[in-house]
This record gives sequence, structure tokens and C-alpha cells, in this order.
Amino acid sequence: MGIRYAMAVVVCAATCAFAQQQASPKQNPPPQQQKSQQHKQSPSEANPFPEEQSQKAADEANTASKPSSGPSSSHVDLNRLNAPEGSGARISNGEGGYIHSPELAAKDIKIGKFYLSTHAYKGAYDRFLEATRVAPENGEAVFGLAEAARGLHNDKEAATNYLIYLDAFPDGKDSKDARKALGKLGVSAKKK
Repeated sequence: MGIRYAMAVVVCAATCAFAQQQASPKQNPPPQQQKSQQHKQSPSEANPFPEEQSQKAADEANTASKPSSGPSSSHVDLNRLNAPEGSGARISNGEGGYIHSPELAAKDIKIGKFYLSTHAYKGAYDRFLEATRVAPENGEAVFGLAEAARGLHNDKEAATNYLIYLDAFPDGKDSKDARKALGKLGVSAKKK
């Protein structure tokens, strides 16, 4: 019942609108006549500022937008966000180092853990490596990097990262697993 009523209202409204359009075509002249009745302004007439003031402002804007020779704290290189996966441009600070971003590290760690759980060690390695570069103080990133390196059979790097983890977090949540992994790799882990 409600749908029929709504449709009847829509049909009546459309009929009324059409009838009003047909009854009063002479009130509004066609758009072509409106355009011809208006006076077209030249660009100089439309500009409320004198030409010399506009030129001076344009010159100042152009000199201010030229890049300086050194890095700026307000400089943002948006091109690095579109950098290909695996290139350092996405996390580079532009001076040969890396940005510090615990938020980015947390995202990389989450994705890296997923890759580890699916035994996609190369993807996990890349994510944990990036996480350690943008947040080197993050123990989860260092431990994950060690796990991924071990999965890629890079035992020397895995052992180094396990030792780094144990040195920084001797009683961390993954310290027991790190010691166990070092034992399997034939490296002794001294508990401090």
C-alpha cells in the first residue's frame, strides 16, 4: 500500500513540474539570449588589481616556490609514497638515513607476522627489515627479522638478530624462543 502511494505522489509531482515548464516558456529567455545580453569583460577589466601589482605578486610567489639548496623541515617528498615495494625511497629521510615512524613499523610488523604464519619468508623479511629501519628500538621487529632470516636459511643473519634481540630484551616476551632458535643454530646465548 505504501509503495503505491509513494509512486502516485512521484507521478503527480512529475506531471505538475512538466505542466509548469510548458505553461511558462516565455518567462526565461533561452540561454543563448542571456549570454548575448551580458557584457563580456576582458581579463584586464575582470582583474580588480592593477597590472603592476599582479605582476609583483606573481614574481614574489615564483621566487618563494624555488627550492632552497638545503633540506627544509617543512619539505615533504610525496613521490616516495609511490615508490616501488622494496625500494628505500618510501622510508628515506632524503639525507641517506631513514624516517622514524613507530606507526609504520607497527603496520609492517603486523603484515610481517602474517607472512611468517603463511611461510612467505621473503615478504616477512622485507616487512621486518623495513620495520627495523623506521623503528630500530622495536623488539618485535628485530625478532621477526631473525625469524624471517632463519626461514630463508640465512642462519648467520638470523643468529645476529637473535643476539641483538637478547642483548636489548634479555627477558622479553620472545627471549625464550630466541634462545631456543640460537641453540638450534649452534650459537650460544648468554643470559645476562
